Amino acid sequence: MIPVLLAWLVVLPPHPAEAFRQHREVILAGEWPEPELGPQILALPQIREILKAFDETGEAVVEIRFPGGETGRAWAQSVADWMTAFGVPRQYLVLLPGSGAPDRLVLEVIENP
Repeated sequence: MIPVLLAWLVVLPPHPAEAFRQHREVILAGEWPEPELGPQILALPQIREILKAFDETGEAVVEIRFPGGETGRAWAQSVADWMTAFGVPRQYLVLLPGSGAPDRLVLEVIENP
């Protein structure tokens, strides 16, 4: 029994958060600029922080969690298009339903060890 426990201690990282480093930002619907113009989008601190976190990681994906429905999906697609325009390769962007509220997007940079 003790060897099994010791084996788990060797395999597990000292802090579970170290297994997958994350950086999370929330964009509220009222913060998203209309019309969508590059300088206004890039002026959002959440976008700048996500871009910075992505640049600082080696292997990472950016999850874009959106509220359900066509409007939420369209908003997430627009954010993904802008993230690509700002230098995040499309293959590193993942759009997922379920932002937790109808008025927000959740952007998360998830780094694999």
